[in-house]
Parts: sequence; C-alpha cells; structure tokens
Amino acid sequence: MLRHAWVLATAAGLIFLVAQPAGASAPTPLALKNIAAIQIDAVIERPAVAPIPISHPAQTATVRPGQTVESLAEAYGGDASAIRWANGLAPNARPAPGTPLLIPPTAGALVRVHDGETPTQFAKRVGLDPATALDYNALTSDNPLPAGTYLQMPIADAPRGSLIARLFAVNTPGVPMVPPSTLNPTGSDGFPWGQCTWYVASRRDVTWAGNAWLWYAAAAGIRPEGRVAVQGAIAVFHLGWAGHVAYVEHVNPDGSFVVSEMNFYGTGGGWGRVDRRTIAANDWTITGFIY
Repeated sequence: MLRHAWVLATAAGLIFLVAQPAGASAPTPLALKNIAAIQIDAVIERPAVAPIPISHPAQTATVRPGQTVESLAEAYGGDASAIRWANGLAPNARPAPGTPLLIPPTAGALVRVHDGETPTQFAKRVGLDPATALDYNALTSDNPLPAGTYLQMPIADAPRGSLIARLFAVNTPGVPMVPPSTLNPTGSDGFPWGQCTWYVASRRDVTWAGNAWLWYAAAAGIRPEGRVAVQGAIAVFHLGWAGHVAYVEHVNPDGSFVVSEMNFYGTGGGWGRVDRRTIAANDWTITGFIY
C-alpha cells in the first residue's frame, strides 16, 4: 500500500539522471582507443538509441522455503542482479521464507543520487515514469535519499555514466562494491614486494603482469573497467614513468574516494609501507578503474 500511495502522491514522476560523481573528467586518452574494441565496460558510455520494450511488468513475490534469488529470477523471468539491487540484498544474502521481494522486469543500471535529493526531486531531472521507478526500487517514501547512494533503472534507458548493475554487488543498500569473488586470498600474484603492484595484487586477483601504467590496458577484456570510483576497485594512475595503482577502500558522498597503497611518497608512505589518502573524483592523474 505504501508503494502505491507514494506513486499517486508523486505523479510528477521519478527521474533518474545517471551521472559520474560531481566534477568527474573525461577519460584520459592513454592509448585507450586501441583497446576499446575488447574492453569490458562496466560504465555505460552512450545511451541506447531506442528503448527496448519491456515484455512483462514488475512483480512482487513472497519467498517460499528453499527459494533463492537466482531461482526466483528464473521462475519470474527476472534478473538476479536486478532483484538484489531492488531489494538491497548483499551478494550472499538469502531472503527468508515469507519475505516479499520486488522482481524488476529487466536487468538494471545504477544511477547516482545527488546530495539531499528526494526521489521526486531526483525524478524531475530525468523523466522516468514513477511506476517504472518503483518497478526497479523498493521505495516506500519520498524522503531525502542518502548522498552517494544509487538507484536502479532499466538498463535499456540508462544514459551515459550509469553502472551496469550485474557487474557490482550491494555493499550496503544503494552502495555498490566490486564483487567479493574478485578479491585475492592467496597472495600478491608474483609482483615484487614493496611495490604498488604487489600491494594491490595482495588485495585483488590480478591475472596480468607489467608496470602499473600498463594495467588498464592489460585488464581490458579480463575485468570490467570504467571511470567511476567503486569500493574494491583498482585505481590506475598515470604518475611517473611506471604509473601507479591503488586499492579503493571507500567512496565518499561527494565522489572523492579513499585509497590504500604502497610505494607512494606524498603522504608519508613509501616503498614497502602502506598509506591511505583521499583523492578527488576529477583528479587529472586518474586513468580509470578496474572492477
């Protein structure tokens, strides 16, 4: 009842603007045009020419004993990632029997919320029908949404800068993270100790080789990549002759992000020492992020 009452109360419509964090700059042309054909993009670079018709409406299902998100997706013709995002379910979360779950009709894309916006204000920037907005997000009020969080919309309608939902896990409701399956529990993947590459490879599963400046090109076709900071991502920088990589620990509401790293001397770190620092979303040395 709350969902439907709120739809009527906000007939002006929910609008989803998918944007990079405030101040984010265009990708650095560091030979990226040469790898574009094989790169697995996690961030939509251009909107669809025409929206894809939705073949069936959203549904609400009550979880029965033994059902999982994946089995519900199969039973209702939905997308497991879209279901998790719509209901704020973490990667390993299994809904309890009797829990009502929203089943979006298609796969989703993630849209960043601006500071202090209510769903209605958010909507007025984009023009998505309010009913469609509620097909992809289990919203129950028009209260301000937490800064730095994301809402979901149909992937076919998503504009430039939106995150492809299936490539990211729910960290906390509305906050994306790199899926835990890409973390590295075994070691540093053969990189020399003390270097930035060694440290990042101790946090993430790195299956390529080379100096840090080569990583963005080397990971193309192996890992999703993009220009939006997400918790758990590898940040690649064009710094010095060898480049630099760091691990994204946290993304702040303003789009800046905190990294941990080795062999960076600007903030008290150095060879073999781990430091942390905050980096602006539009820092000119950012090449991109490996998810």
